[in-house]
Amino acid sequence: MDTGSFSRDKVNRFQFDVYVQKTGDSSAEHFHVYEDPVGVFVDYIAPVVMSIKSAGIADSASLTDIPIHAQYEGDVFSRTGGANPISVELGISSQISIPIVSNLTNLQTSINAVTISSTTCTKCWQGQLTATYDSTVQPSGASALILTVQPNTLYALYASAFAVDTHKSQDTLAVYVTSTPSQGGLPSLPQKIEVPVRFSPSFLYLTSAVILGSLIGFGIRRLISATASDAATDAAATPAKGRFPRWARDLLLSVATAVIVELFGLVLFNNTNTNVVVFGFSLDPSQVAPAFLVAILVAGGPPVVSKISEAIKF
Repeated sequence: MDTGSFSRDKVNRFQFDVYVQKTGDSSAEHFHVYEDPVGVFVDYIAPVVMSIKSAGIADSASLTDIPIHAQYEGDVFSRTGGANPISVELGISSQISIPIVSNLTNLQTSINAVTISSTTCTKCWQGQLTATYDSTVQPSGASALILTVQPNTLYALYASAFAVDTHKSQDTLAVYVTSTPSQGGLPSLPQKIEVPVRFSPSFLYLTSAVILGSLIGFGIRRLISATASDAATDAAATPAKGRFPRWARDLLLSVATAVIVELFGLVLFNNTNTNVVVFGFSLDPSQVAPAFLVAILVAGGPPVVSKISEAIKF
């Protein structure tokens, strides 16, 4: 077998040359062999039995290390690692690593191109999504696609505003990988690898949401009419003199309490992946809108929670 003759003919059939020599002869007969694969599979190397018949006598030979190339390639790569959404921080350009492994057991493969597109929120991304990768992947070898992405903050915040389920993606990136197996393989059709992502707001965004929510919650609580007994109790409990008026101390206490609850919720969420329950409402403190609502509920207290509960009853 002439391994240097591995090639493709005009209709893309894989071909190679085999020379057969009879015992005692000095010359050899030349055979041109074509592959005609059937079905969808990934390329591999295998022994092939060659039957030979001459002057009524049958013989056979085993050709080792023959590349078997599919006309319609199966998935060359599989994504490894967890299936949970990947966190992408807002406001900055970042890189995320997508681990992959080659499904070719005994053939190298070369990655020709990688393209990325958003499937559900194209406006959530700023600039072009690009990827870097190893050009050659070994048989059954592990590799990684390094995606460089930068979220469009305003659109991403809007897309993630009401996504409180921590296991649900806020966008899914479609990564298309084109590759060519070695030893005469055909370039594959673009293989789609889905990458779910969740947008992660920075500490500045969360702080702004908590402070704004605290102010709104405190303001709503002040606007809710108190009963006569509550008003009398408040008046009796209010000192005649103090460094700050009563409303200012209440405001500082409301903001401080909301900040503490948010910080405690983030610690709890990051360590146990558990939503925070505030006055019966289950919220994800790592997102801007839930953090905003947590601050409103905490700063507003039972009066605001009672009004909200009454308003959402059916």
